[in-house]
Amino acid sequence: MASNRFTTQIKNNHPGLNPEKPLTVIIPIAGIGNRMKSYGPKCLLEVPKKNKSIIEEIIASIKNIYPYSDIIVCVGFEADKVIKSLLGKVRIVENRDYNETNITESIRLCMNVCMTDHVMIVYGDLIFSPSAISEITKHGSCALVDSKLRFKESEIGVNVVDKKITNFAYGLDTKWAHIIFLENEELKFFKKQCVEKRKSKLYPFEIFNKILDKGLTINAIEPRNMRIKEIDSSRDLFE
Repeated sequence: MASNRFTTQIKNNHPGLNPEKPLTVIIPIAGIGNRMKSYGPKCLLEVPKKNKSIIEEIIASIKNIYPYSDIIVCVGFEADKVIKSLLGKVRIVENRDYNETNITESIRLCMNVCMTDHVMIVYGDLIFSPSAISEITKHGSCALVDSKLRFKESEIGVNVVDKKITNFAYGLDTKWAHIIFLENEELKFFKKQCVEKRKSKLYPFEIFNKILDKGLTINAIEPRNMRIKEIDSSRDLFE
């Protein structure tokens, strides 16, 4: 197994963090994306009419709402191309084992250098409006959900009772929108599960279920005016 490397310097005191509620945003983009492999890294595809790549658009949406956030991006597939695009804009960690591990390993590597107690995880194949995440840090640990068919039927769903998620599973109508905010006991438990190397074979939603099984809480939020979609194919960019 290849060793992983940090491609940007880790600083003890990040000058841009908001001292009132410092926020770390983790964006895992190490995977190949088999349906779009021939295009190179999916995250570098240009968003129509935006003159930005997908990852640049994600970062812009985050910075629009959370200008002081510490963004950590985990790269893997064709890492040098992505690093060249992002160097100096965010902190970067490399998962050299991206072809043998799942997204949890990329999140684990980012968690290893996380400097705050408030973490938002944003999957790197999304395009969303800033309004989608504008309230996410105000509801305790919570996940963005979609009940309006923005996500494909095959995606992970959630059961929601009284605005609280009771489980994550396939085959449910309301979908998890691939963005989650964790703090307090939920974050501590997630880190404990995630940073143990032997647990990295679990997918994130399986660890979320372990959080819920422990009696902790993940609230569900769905801003009325949010726009969000997952990019699975080049066609998705133009729809």
